[in-house]
Formats: sequence, structure tokens, C-alpha cells
Amino acid sequence: MPASEPPDTKVYLADESANLDGIAQVQPLEFPAHTRYAVVASCFVIQGLSCGLVHSWGVQQEYLAANVYDGEPSKIKTLGYIGTLMYFSLYLWGMLAGWLAEVWSYRKLCFVGIVIMALGQLLASFCKEPWQLCLTEGVLFGLGIGLVFSPTSTAPARWFTKHRGLATGIAVAGVGVGGLIIAPLTEFLVRQTGVEWSLRISAIYIIVLGTIACYFVQVPFQDKTRTLRNFDWQAFGDRRFAIHACMVFFVTAAYIVPYAFLPEFWVAKGISSQTASVLIAIANVASSVGRVATGFAADYIGVLNALVLSLLVAAASCFVLWPFATGVGMGVVMGLCYGFAAGGYWSLAPLAAGKLFGIDKLASNAGIFYTVSAVGAWLGGPAAGAILTGPGHGTNFVGMSVYVGVLWLAALALALANRTLYSKRMFAKV
Repeated sequence: MPASEPPDTKVYLADESANLDGIAQVQPLEFPAHTRYAVVASCFVIQGLSCGLVHSWGVQQEYLAANVYDGEPSKIKTLGYIGTLMYFSLYLWGMLAGWLAEVWSYRKLCFVGIVIMALGQLLASFCKEPWQLCLTEGVLFGLGIGLVFSPTSTAPARWFTKHRGLATGIAVAGVGVGGLIIAPLTEFLVRQTGVEWSLRISAIYIIVLGTIACYFVQVPFQDKTRTLRNFDWQAFGDRRFAIHACMVFFVTAAYIVPYAFLPEFWVAKGISSQTASVLIAIANVASSVGRVATGFAADYIGVLNALVLSLLVAAASCFVLWPFATGVGMGVVMGLCYGFAAGGYWSLAPLAAGKLFGIDKLASNAGIFYTVSAVGAWLGGPAAGAILTGPGHGTNFVGMSVYVGVLWLAALALALANRTLYSKRMFAKV
């Protein structure tokens, strides 16, 4: 290292992380040693802001339904579409966001997303009708979170080799932590100031915290030869790509169903609604822990191996635990196991994409998979609801738990197929 180089800097290969996956990269660059940690922290903050606000919408929806649109069932029904639009948009724009991040700028794209998020919240504060909220909160705010989700899910992996999984896990754990902080904050603001000012205040902290965080979102190397006109379509001809895309579809169709319907299940079994809320909160905490822990485990046992184990535990939770989680004790076990395993998937999915298809195109490839996730997110919940309301089911939820378990098993089979295609050695670290 040159003598003139400051002591807190190091020579860092332009995406040295790619070397582990057999991808040659270009010349070395120099970055301060703390740069990579700032990237992880900034991605954690942006993930918390975006997804935390999605999770907190239910607080505002409940207040509007009870105090503003009480006695107007058509308007209350329209309010119900907003959360679905947010969740759908979170993934829908993944392909566009991933590609723009790679050919333009991670930092600038995240800043655009943050501005759109804040604008969506601000405009929503002036809305008087639910359909207007669908356009501002559901569509505009959804576009903003869709633009920041893929870059902040994939940027940390570009900076690390040995601890790539842990770095990604910490970044995406912001989703759960953000929900735990923003949901009660929103509850407080709604009760004290009303929905309108709670939205305006959220716009303020989005733009302030988000702008600061965006400054640190970057990658060590950006291929300037790639443009919007030379999109790489070769990946679509890879059968492993198709297998991974199908796996992603099944997971996202299954993932949200227990979070949406377990409170109703527990209330039907005699557990109070307050206790059911606590059990779901436990599942959310387990999800945050699982994102970090499975990412950490992936660094030691291999990301594809960790993904298989995560999907196996999620499937087992639905088949073995859910039907018997009729009391508080088993409810806690169900929440812990499902939250941990299902949450871990969100750390492992982009890491698996990097392992299978190359770290240098991680944002665009992961973005494609997030767009596929939008279809699963859109179809999975309504299908589960249709099963529950079908003849012979009522409140026993057996059909729903089997449906979700089968989706997780299908994803597990596909993950096993890709793991086997990558390496047939049973105990290989892959």
C-alpha cells in the first residue's frame, strides 16, 4: 500500500466480491474502509422507511374506516385496495429499478424514489376520497418504494466477500425494524393529529432521513458500457433462471398469507384480538432476526444450502405447526418459526441470484425476480381468501394452511433443483 495513502483507506477491487463467483472484473479502486458499512446502514434505513410505511398503512386505514367513512361500505372496500397496491408496487417496478440502478446510478435512483415516496404521502394528506388515496398512496407512493427496494436489497452484496450474506441480511432487516418503529409512531400521530398530518409528517421524515441515506448508497464498480438500449436478454434462455423465477413466484404467493390471516385464525380459536396482534408482532420480530441470521449462516454453509433449509422450515411451519397453533403457546412457536424462516428468504433470494447468475448483474436480475414477485403477491392472498370462504371451510383454516404449505413445498423443490444443477455434491458449500 502506498505510503501516502491515508491509514483508514484500503485498495478495494472494483467489485472484488465477484471474484468468488468466477467473474473477472476490472481495475482496482480505492475506498475508505468504512464505506461498505455506510452502504449497509443506508440501505437499512431506506428499507425501513419504505416497507415500514407499507406496514403502517393498516393503522391509517382502520382510523379512516372507523371515523371518516363509517357507514359507507363501498368506500371502506376501496380503502382495502390501497395496501394491496402498495405491496404489488413494491415488486412491480423491480425490473425497471434494477436495470436503472446498473446503467444509471444507485444513489440517484434511490433519491428519485425517496422524492416520489414523500410526494405520494404529501399529496395523500389532501385527499378526500378513497379513490384519490389509491392514486397517491397506492400508485405514486408504491412507485417510489418500488424504485428503492431493488437497489437497496442488492447494493450491500457488491461490497463484501466473506460476510456478503450478513451484510445483505442486516440491510433487509430494516423492513421489520422499520415496521416496529413506524407502525406505533403512525398510531400515535393519527390519534394526536389525524391522518392528514400524520401523512405530512411522514413526508418530512422520509425526505430528511431518506436524502441523507441516499448519499451513501453506491457500488464499488458500475459498468459504464451498459446502456438502456443493450439490455441483456441472455439470462432468459438459462433454465436455472426460469426455475428461480418460478420459485420466487411461489414464495411470494405464500409469504404474506399467514401474516394476513393468522390474526383471524387465532381470534376464531378464542384468542383475543389484542393477543393476536402481539403474536403477529412476535412473527415480525422473528422475521427481522431471521433475515440477519440466515444471511450470516449463508456465509458459512452456502447461500443455496441456506435457501433450501429456510424454505423447508417455512413449509413445515404451515403443515405441522399452523393447524395446532390454536393457543398462545403454540401461536408463539408458529410465529417464531414461520417469521424466522420466511423472513430469511428475503436475505437469501438476492444472494442466490448473485450466486447463480453473477454478482455484476445482481440488481437487474434480482429486479426481474421482484417483478415476478408482484404477480405472486397479487394472486396469493385472494386465492387464500377464496379457499377460506369456500364451502366446507369456514373458520377451520385447514384448506388455507395446506394451500400455503404446498406453495412453500413447490418453492423448495425448485430451489433444490437449482442447487443440484449448481453442484451435485451433497455437502458442498454452495
